[in-house]
Amino acid sequence: MRFITDIGGYNMPGTTTPSASTAQSQFPTINSLSAPAASATADELFAAAFCVPRDPRSPAYKHGVLAALKFRIEGRRIPKLYDPATAEDDAYYAGQAEGHAIWRRAQAESAVAV
Repeated sequence: MRFITDIGGYNMPGTTTPSASTAQSQFPTINSLSAPAASATADELFAAAFCVPRDPRSPAYKHGVLAALKFRIEGRRIPKLYDPATAEDDAYYAGQAEGHAIWRRAQAESAVAV
């Protein structure tokens, strides 16, 4: 993973580029699941992501993670649960971004395992 820290050849003051290992360590792996990643359920992937020590997240954020996982795995539409332009709505969409990332990581891990 590459992070852009310079614009026009100049480094942006006060920024650092995290290493790929640091960026990847922010996310839990799903190796502890008994089923292969490709057949893991949304609830299993969600549990793997949130049963490890991490920064606390709001219920709206967690709803977003689970909604994205159910969309990817079960084909369910992602519902709009919160009023637009609220903190809960922002957290919900941020959670969806993590849910999509969890699913992509699970797919990549299952492809490597094959």
